[in-house]
Amino acid sequence: MHQLRPLACALLCCSLLIGCASETPGNWKQPKVETEMTRKLELKQITLTPAASGFTGSGTAQDGENYKLTITQDPAKGRLEWTAEGDRGSSEDGFFELN
Repeated sequence: MHQLRPLACALLCCSLLIGCASETPGNWKQPKVETEMTRKLELKQITLTPAASGFTGSGTAQDGENYKLTITQDPAKGRLEWTAEGDRGSSEDGFFELN
């Protein structure tokens, strides 16, 4: 019985590491993307629709500016990139990535 404990501990640690490593910005689900984009762009409203390699949609900032959002996910690189084009001429782009 005592010989199985180290093996059990090793298996538990490996399963926890694999589980944590499987979620990256490149494969975040829509609710997580919406949460992170709302936080990052300081939006009061966001609407996303799944697209071929990510999401498209819109968002409204605290000051009322409306943004057209294009979000691309790359699961192989664990990366999410976005472009936000405002109706008042502002523009912002960026990314989330786990190294």
